[in-house]
Amino acid sequence: MTKILYVIIAIFMLGFIVTIHEFGHYLVGRICGIGIVEFSIGMGPKLFGFQRKGIQYSIRAIPIGGYCAFVGEDENNDDPRAMNNQPVWKRFLTVAAGPAMNFVLGYLFCAILLSNFILAEYLPRISYIYEDTAAATCGIELGDVITEINGTPISFDESGVELAKSTLDAIDPEDEIYLTLNRGGETVELSVKRTLVTDETSGTATYMLGIAFGGRTYSCLEALQSSCRYMVDFTATMLKSLKDLIFRGTGAGDVMGPVGIISFVSDQVYDQKLYALVYWIFILSLNIGIMNLLPLPALDGGRLVFLIVEAIRRKPVPPEKEGMVHAIGLGLLFLLIIAITFKDVARLFTGG
Repeated sequence: MTKILYVIIAIFMLGFIVTIHEFGHYLVGRICGIGIVEFSIGMGPKLFGFQRKGIQYSIRAIPIGGYCAFVGEDENNDDPRAMNNQPVWKRFLTVAAGPAMNFVLGYLFCAILLSNFILAEYLPRISYIYEDTAAATCGIELGDVITEINGTPISFDESGVELAKSTLDAIDPEDEIYLTLNRGGETVELSVKRTLVTDETSGTATYMLGIAFGGRTYSCLEALQSSCRYMVDFTATMLKSLKDLIFRGTGAGDVMGPVGIISFVSDQVYDQKLYALVYWIFILSLNIGIMNLLPLPALDGGRLVFLIVEAIRRKPVPPEKEGMVHAIGLGLLFLLIIAITFKDVARLFTGG
């Protein structure tokens, strides 16, 4: 029952990301004065909805996905508010707004990730004490800051962490270690000898003190400043993986559809709770934004290509022909999703 809850969380997480994407189209479309037929959260049969200012707002049964349907999107329409009657720049902004909102969402969740879970720097502060080690019994407490090791001063910064590690490594495993700690403003001195700990899996015995250093997360301002760098790095990695997949077939076995993504993410959230939830909203939102900008029919990138062609030749491609191209692309996309979903389901049953 508990695992089912995390599957539901993963489903709504994916639906949330797609809804934000569609909300980008909706918001910029309204600002540009483009007529909207329906804004839907979810796909499939309509559960309930309402109409306001000529726009149908719907909640549908399948919480993965959503859409924003514009007047005159893929056909000629005499309505002055129809998309086909708008200037190229308005249509371009409206189409690009979907992926742009995914990047905005990814940026915000990247900032949350950095300010709450990712360390900006390591400090000689004890953040973890391993069970059945010397540190667990000698009086060391979580949050203690090491200020001296065997008389060697340890600074409260990353260089202090490196010095602490090298100093500990230089001490004979069976010798006494003399520590000076700062505990909430008070100085605590104690001595400890490493204990011999045997790994149950490998049977290897190692002398261990049994502590791990922590640090500080990014401040809010640092997180906002660093999020762009993190997004650029992740985007470069995703594009390289995509290039390797297309030209070399590398990672083809790891490609997942909605079923695989929901299964994988639900496992991650089950194991790592809030960290995984924030991390995967960041990653999936960035991924959806990038994938939608690919110049393929039925995707936002394909529509942007048609708009760029129209701007260059100063003449629109007939909406019916463009609509046919996107319909074919959508059909092929659905076939691909079905094939990947079949593979995802098979992998669930085989434990792959």
